[in-house]
Amino acid sequence: MLLLYNRLKMDQWSQMNTWSNGESSRITDEIFSKKQRQLDKAEKLFQAALLEAKEGFGLRDPHVASALNNLAEFYRIKKEYEKAELLYLESIEILEESFGSNDMRVATSLLSLGMCYHLQRKFAQAQTCYERTLKIEEHVMGVGHPEYTSTMFLLAKVLSVQGKNRGAESLIEESIRILEEAGLGKSPGCIQRMKFLCTVLIKSKRFAEAEIWQRKILHALELSKGWNSLYTIHAAEALSSTLQALEKFKESEELLERSLAAKKKVLPEGHFLLAVTLVHLARLALNKMVSDLKNANSDVATYYLARAQQHINESIRITEGILNTSNLDQNKLNSTSATYGEKVLATATLLEALEVVGLIDIAAKHLLAPGLVLLLRLPLEQLKHGFFKIDSVHIWDTSRPFIWPSTNLIYVRYTTLRIHYKNKFGKQQDYISIEDALHKYISLYRKPDTRRFVTKIVKQDYLRCLGELTKTVEYHFPTQQTTELQELLVEARQIIEELGGGSK
Repeated sequence: MLLLYNRLKMDQWSQMNTWSNGESSRITDEIFSKKQRQLDKAEKLFQAALLEAKEGFGLRDPHVASALNNLAEFYRIKKEYEKAELLYLESIEILEESFGSNDMRVATSLLSLGMCYHLQRKFAQAQTCYERTLKIEEHVMGVGHPEYTSTMFLLAKVLSVQGKNRGAESLIEESIRILEEAGLGKSPGCIQRMKFLCTVLIKSKRFAEAEIWQRKILHALELSKGWNSLYTIHAAEALSSTLQALEKFKESEELLERSLAAKKKVLPEGHFLLAVTLVHLARLALNKMVSDLKNANSDVATYYLARAQQHINESIRITEGILNTSNLDQNKLNSTSATYGEKVLATATLLEALEVVGLIDIAAKHLLAPGLVLLLRLPLEQLKHGFFKIDSVHIWDTSRPFIWPSTNLIYVRYTTLRIHYKNKFGKQQDYISIEDALHKYISLYRKPDTRRFVTKIVKQDYLRCLGELTKTVEYHFPTQQTTELQELLVEARQIIEELGGGSK
């Protein structure tokens, strides 16, 4: 019955992503109505089973405890946690009376109650339940049992969220050691624990220790899954991020480039995960530029900024392609158009990309000589998505090569170079300035088709990215803002206030 509930939930979301808005609304109402009828029926069956157990075996019989636990699980899945909590407590009380406090049946109910508290964010109560469960499992199964590590993992999570990181780390490390000794060091469960340990270490700014574990994870996934797996690719990108924090930029870039190449093999063209990696590469280029500032000249800075601009332009092209999917395409049952979830993730990625656009422009204004602008190398593969054109080129005193997608070099001297991109939807894109980025942030909030993402699902991402960019602009250009930029900043601050982010 519980499996039926989960399956209905999955079917509901998959069908919601298929139909048009009007049809989806009608179908969704029908699905919810059908699901509610199923849940009502299931609840009555669980309650009937509990009543039958009480009448047949007596109020304090273990069969009653089992029926109480089943009904509690049902309420926990329905997120009716208070009902579930009372039933778990009654079940535990009966089981302790029947079998004693060190019985595995008691441990099972305690674990379920702990998860119920955990989901309610009652972390202290969850910790108590997990600790009691762990003691029983240690007594019954022994500390070397692999199943013992699952409770250790849950307890570590609760400790971590309460800021008790040292305790969480020791539990996770011990659980990994147990799994490795049992020959399960490359199992999904063990890798999951390693990833969580890395999260705890990175939160504590202990990047060197996190690097060791992330290398271990990547090595295990390379051997078990290879580079045609997204698990391996994600592990490589996580390691790349840590390497950036340690200023190991060369290896970080190599990992990201390899990840991008692997994603292009396993994912369809225009997938939002490609855009994610491109944003990482753009940020890396900016970090490399900052790290080389002492020894860099304007040519080196120009190279890094051009690399960042190229990656971020491609990232924005992908995310806007997903967001601009025609509503007519979404009405087709067999359409390959972007799902609701993909649009949410594309929006979140676009927010990150727009922040980088602003950072590139700020860096260019500070680091490049007056009038110096970026020359982009335009890969031939990009031409299949649209076309590029040069508005104007102002001749300067030094000749620089501009590499066009052909065998010929066109030599230009540069102070003014604007490259416009037209995507397959016919909308011209040209994100090269702070103003461009702010315009897009504001339009994402003002337009109804993207406002729903901004105000609900990616609200915190939006507030963080827009807030950071506006603060950066105000810091670097307190007195040199154009009228357009001033107006955009005012509107950006208004949006931040409307979304409740004014105090952040």
